[in-house]
Amino acid sequence: FPLPDSPAMQAVSPLRTCMQKPEKSTSSPKAIHALFICSIYVLIISLFGKGRKNMKATNLRVEYMTNPIGIDYVCPRFSWIFEQGTKQTAYQIIAKDDLGNLLWDSGKVVSEQMHLIPWGADDLTSRARVIWCVTIWDDNDIPETSEEAYFEIGLLHGSDWKAKWITGDYVPKKKERYPVDCFKKSFCVTGDKKIKKARAYMSACGVYEGKINGKKIGEFVLAPGITDYRKRVQYQTVDVTSLLATGDNELSFMLADGWYRGSVGAWGMKNYYGSETKLLAQLEITYEDGSMDVVATDDRFVW
Repeated sequence: FPLPDSPAMQAVSPLRTCMQKPEKSTSSPKAIHALFICSIYVLIISLFGKGRKNMKATNLRVEYMTNPIGIDYVCPRFSWIFEQGTKQTAYQIIAKDDLGNLLWDSGKVVSEQMHLIPWGADDLTSRARVIWCVTIWDDNDIPETSEEAYFEIGLLHGSDWKAKWITGDYVPKKKERYPVDCFKKSFCVTGDKKIKKARAYMSACGVYEGKINGKKIGEFVLAPGITDYRKRVQYQTVDVTSLLATGDNELSFMLADGWYRGSVGAWGMKNYYGSETKLLAQLEITYEDGSMDVVATDDRFVW
């Protein structure tokens, strides 16, 4: 160990450091006051100055849905919320088609409304794709424009459907249960034209699951869901552009009883809505040049 008088001990003596008399503060009241004023100024700048973000619309929705495709509202309604602000004083909705052509400009509307604002232009048509955004003004009349969102109209008219209802090649008996029906069809996607988009429109009396080249179409389970088949049959629209390949492709479906023909309820009632399950599906492939190929259920599907 080093001796008490050695340089090492003198250099690290905590006692000597603690016992030193503190120097008298030279800070004047004026200096303290100036420091306080500077702190207040920095706080004001941070809250209301250039560092503050403008109020901005987020969570853009159409008919309560985010970027929906296949909706059947020709005059849809728009909603959003805002962040980084306290009060919306006005809004402006701008909607364009996928080519950039203006469809609707609401103009600046002085209003706090941001929920279920109706479409203000001509009725939309089947397959129309609309890209929209909203600019909102805060209580300081400072505007900020949102990110773009989109929605797409489905098939509105019976004439839009080229597909036919198909069913298994058998005559069902009411007291018997049947396994899943399987259907498939091969088709070719030419490499001469670039695909712009591809949509699958699908429905069933029963429940179905579709695949393209072995990959499931969409994330829906037990589609098209339960409904009163005597009044309506729901259909789903799915973007399947990424599932297609240049050359040979295969579209396949599995069709089961579901609520339409299955054993349901406490008493296991069968054939509540009908005894013959059916499938309806239409795949539309749109190319950059505007042309379209359609693969639709018909008697050429293999059962």
